[in-house]
Amino acid sequence: MNQPNFRVLEVSDRGTHGLDGPSDLSPAPGNSSARFQDLILKFGVSHNDGQTGGTYGFGKTAAFAYSGVGTIIYWTRCRNHSGNLEDRFIVSSFGQSYQQNGVQYTGRHWWGTKDGSQDSVLPLVGVAAAQLGDRFFKRGFANGETGTSLLILDPLVTDDNVTAEDESVEMDRFESSPADVESEFGRRARRAIRSNLWPKLIPELGTTHCPMELHLEVNDNEIALGSQDTGALGYWGAGLTAIRQHRSGETAAVHSPAGLPVKVIDVARYKKVIGHLALVKRVTALEQPVKNDDLDPSQPGSELSRIALMRGKAELVVTTVDWVDRLPLAGLDWLAVYKSADEFDDAYAQAEPPAHDNWVSDGSSNESARIVKHTKNRVKRFVTEEFYPERDGADAAPQELTITAGMLARRLGAMLPSEIQSPDQVGSRETIKRQDLSTGNPKKWSVEAEPPRLLGTDTDGHQRQEVAFKVSGQSGLGRVKLAVSLIGEDGLHEPVSEEVLDIVWIGNTRYRGQTTLLRAGTRAAVQFSGAPRRAMRVELTVGGIDGDS
Repeated sequence: MNQPNFRVLEVSDRGTHGLDGPSDLSPAPGNSSARFQDLILKFGVSHNDGQTGGTYGFGKTAAFAYSGVGTIIYWTRCRNHSGNLEDRFIVSSFGQSYQQNGVQYTGRHWWGTKDGSQDSVLPLVGVAAAQLGDRFFKRGFANGETGTSLLILDPLVTDDNVTAEDESVEMDRFESSPADVESEFGRRARRAIRSNLWPKLIPELGTTHCPMELHLEVNDNEIALGSQDTGALGYWGAGLTAIRQHRSGETAAVHSPAGLPVKVIDVARYKKVIGHLALVKRVTALEQPVKNDDLDPSQPGSELSRIALMRGKAELVVTTVDWVDRLPLAGLDWLAVYKSADEFDDAYAQAEPPAHDNWVSDGSSNESARIVKHTKNRVKRFVTEEFYPERDGADAAPQELTITAGMLARRLGAMLPSEIQSPDQVGSRETIKRQDLSTGNPKKWSVEAEPPRLLGTDTDGHQRQEVAFKVSGQSGLGRVKLAVSLIGEDGLHEPVSEEVLDIVWIGNTRYRGQTTLLRAGTRAAVQFSGAPRRAMRVELTVGGIDGDS
């Protein structure tokens, strides 16, 4: 192509196995690798075991679609069947299918060397492959190094109405200013890398080494990808680090950049942990947001939501979602990271569409869809409990609420750190408050409650409790009310919503949600669900009605 602004995009990895296995379509012996066949010669090979990014299908065609001429050059170094290092070089093109001389063709083409039968194209190997690789690619291979490089010819860097933020007209990849086009490409490439691969920028436990070394260069100028020391990446990273540490068995708390502890919750189904959820609090007064931070979902125009969904083994961000669909409370912001358990990676992978950019549950009743639905319900519940403790006006936007002293206290309780208790500590710290709310005669109405009795533990870790009690009064009906709150530091409480409590009154009662009506002298009980690993305050109050209060 005779274009002065013709470009190429080079993508490379090192330290991987390279595209090994047979270089033709002969069967790979036993369980040995067939990476060369899968990527270069085949289409749509499934790898949904959770250990890879997905399949050699959509991702491969996406690379061809990003090329203006539908052509990719591959250079790989691997170990052959004899265990020796081997360079391989081949060019592949993906176009429209067509007919010629009455024969149907797929539209796929390869450039390399023909095999002896002249029926297929094989890659150049050995010295010839290395010489061509050094000629076409900027990055070579060090001694003993394996990996793969690919060259996308004529990348569509300005398609899909891609324009710079300060431009009002669409750019053309050939006619527009090369500096503007390449600057815009660098910005979008940086955002794509950070949005999908930020877990690779978070150092592994106990080290300063990241799981993957990432570099982005445009015309020999390296573009910084950021670190967990600045911006929202530090908060996402705190969530991931907390999950990694939780899975390793360490008990030390992980803190956000602002110093608040990160809470990790086991998400279970049928008593099996299917994943882990990290909740990261952000108090706006404690941090200085970075301007134009592409990883900060709180910034206007952000393309990210607050909950990141991640595979367990590969640690790739599948997508970010807004399952709660509520604005944060004033002064409080949050992020959450959900990482599937390794043994359930396959189930989550099967719930992904070909683009591997979501977990789909709608329109399907298979096991993977049910796991995703369960995950969504549990994550939504945990986030709501942690960050939306208000009971009144819960469905209104934060700016529409009338803030009372009680609501302010509950907001502060959600913002401040809270101690995470083990399940066996919860019962020992529960308290029952017996209080008379009648006016004029403090002994007219009273309630005597027994200590909570554990009925069982739900699959999501919530404990079902029962409190038996007796109402005393002179005559008429008494109004009994149940209130449960989580005990935080400095005595601050986080009220638990009626929806989460799932209250059931036992006995001859008139059910009214958190309140019920009982006659004097009646014995009854109330059942409710408590939050896992948290100390609770259970409060039963009573007052008279029908004019005898």
